[in-house]
Amino acid sequence: MLEGIIMADKTTAKANGRIGLLGNPSDIYGGKVISFTFSNHACACVENTDEFCISGNGHVEKTLEYNGKNDLIKAAIKMLGIQNKSMRVSYSSNIPVGAGLAGSSAIIIATMKALNEHYSLGLDPVQIAELALHAEVDELKWAAGPQDRYVISLGGMVFMDFTGKEYLRMTDPAGKWKRLNVNNFPFFLCLSTYPKTSAAVHNPLRSRFLRGEYQIKERMDEIAALAEQGVAPLEAGDWKKTGELMNQNTLLREALSPHLSVDLKIIKQALEYGAIGAKVAGSGGAVIVLGDDSVMQKMMAHYPCMKPEMVL
Repeated sequence: MLEGIIMADKTTAKANGRIGLLGNPSDIYGGKVISFTFSNHACACVENTDEFCISGNGHVEKTLEYNGKNDLIKAAIKMLGIQNKSMRVSYSSNIPVGAGLAGSSAIIIATMKALNEHYSLGLDPVQIAELALHAEVDELKWAAGPQDRYVISLGGMVFMDFTGKEYLRMTDPAGKWKRLNVNNFPFFLCLSTYPKTSAAVHNPLRSRFLRGEYQIKERMDEIAALAEQGVAPLEAGDWKKTGELMNQNTLLREALSPHLSVDLKIIKQALEYGAIGAKVAGSGGAVIVLGDDSVMQKMMAHYPCMKPEMVL
């Protein structure tokens, strides 16, 4: 159990959403990815109170039982071993729901950051990322990978290597990471109108892997290699090569685990309008498009689009 000293009556923390650029979803299979954080975010607040309370997403609760309401917060508290504390935890988020932009991971990371500071637990960003991962995988039994938790906890554009973590055990070594120096990256997001949960996308393939379909790992390694190949062109501002790698990522993933049809339609249309590259930003529901404002203007005629800032 982690113990600490209360440092303030009220503590707030923020965690930004995530855009997967290259290599995803190989992180769930011990792969390598490049992702970055963007300006939409989740906020969490921890306050000293006489009784326990969680408030967020339209629900107010005084229980730690998992019931589909505020379960992320409950899992965070249990994973940190502080369920004996009297506190009020509240949270909010402006990350699009069901778009594969790591909204749930941002909520749990923001909560853990606030709890870490409030109770002076002394956790570093990688420790927070690992605890957040296992709160979702072990406590909530969701198919999830380390990418989201690492990049959101670390911030910026990050190359991550999760070799040896394909079984997502708490005893696995921490992932290796490198923050990339990338400026003026010309991207925007197109959102579909069909929100879904990431677990609904990842669970079937993950179940096949755990049942022994080890060729899935071989195909994921091919996707992971794209992230390694993307480091140099990204830091050099070679958007043409970056776009080629994004498009290869789309093709390799489609062969292994089909995209949502609406996502493929968005990708195809963006490329027809002159985008350099286009791929899903996560599990699906949002597509990252590498292209200029003229491409975005054309896409806005068909889909909701947003141009958030990269958070470095």
